[in-house]
Amino acid sequence: MTISMTGFGRATAENDEIQVKVEMKSVNNRYIDLAVKLPRTYAFAEEKLKKIIKNKINRGKIDVYVNINNISTSNAKIAVDMQLAKQYYDSINKIKNIFKIKEKIRAYNIAINPGVINIKEIDIDEDKSYELIKDTLIKALNEMIVMKQVEGNNIREDLLKKIDELIFNIEYIEKEAPVIVAEYRDKLKIKIKDMLEDVSIDENRFNQEIAYFADKASIDEEIIRLKSHISQFGDELINDYTGRKLDFIIQEMNREINTIGSKANSLNISKKVLECKSIVEKLREQAMNIE
Repeated sequence: MTISMTGFGRATAENDEIQVKVEMKSVNNRYIDLAVKLPRTYAFAEEKLKKIIKNKINRGKIDVYVNINNISTSNAKIAVDMQLAKQYYDSINKIKNIFKIKEKIRAYNIAINPGVINIKEIDIDEDKSYELIKDTLIKALNEMIVMKQVEGNNIREDLLKKIDELIFNIEYIEKEAPVIVAEYRDKLKIKIKDMLEDVSIDENRFNQEIAYFADKASIDEEIIRLKSHISQFGDELINDYTGRKLDFIIQEMNREINTIGSKANSLNISKKVLECKSIVEKLREQAMNIE
């Protein structure tokens, strides 16, 4: 199955104590780069969540955002710092006396000051919280994987079309290759006759030259290897594969195409080689999107 590295997933859930919202997105990356952002109180769950994700995803830059809100008052308690409150009261009273302010000091005037009233969370049930966070993450992860699969199938179809284009051009080159030797033979014979005029051509020496050129310009081996790489690429698309495998095969394709371009002394073949190189580059770009 073809899996893209691009995807997004979201899920929410709650129990009688907390509400959990998980959002995750994945983009292209050569290796796996995973970041899970949790509220500090729930940092204990980070490594466990990373392990779950890594068991499902091979590579890509993945950002996970976990937001958690307390929905139960039993998870928090209010604490009043009476010593600090008295200090505020004494300070306010002092200001009143200095400036001869008659207004009464109200509880509100003291309570609004920083640190007087604090909301403190009591110890959370880590096991219970983790189960909810884990379940919510898995829902978001599965949603993201579905999106990656849909995108991956689109990439696969595009790759198959490009492979067909590449095969078409290679078949043209294969048919055109024998013509190169025949054209070289005719051109060389005309050139020698023009230079030597009435002198007869040494057929043995002439045939040796043609044989040498044919051997030097032969692209049979490159064509065979290139076809093998293309077939392997197609097999990998059908079977279970990774973007790294495809990238390696593409490198080998490019190597053979470059060799064909350097050996084949033909304008028509050179044009097709350029088209092949363009197609292979597009294959490489698409393969970079695959997990």
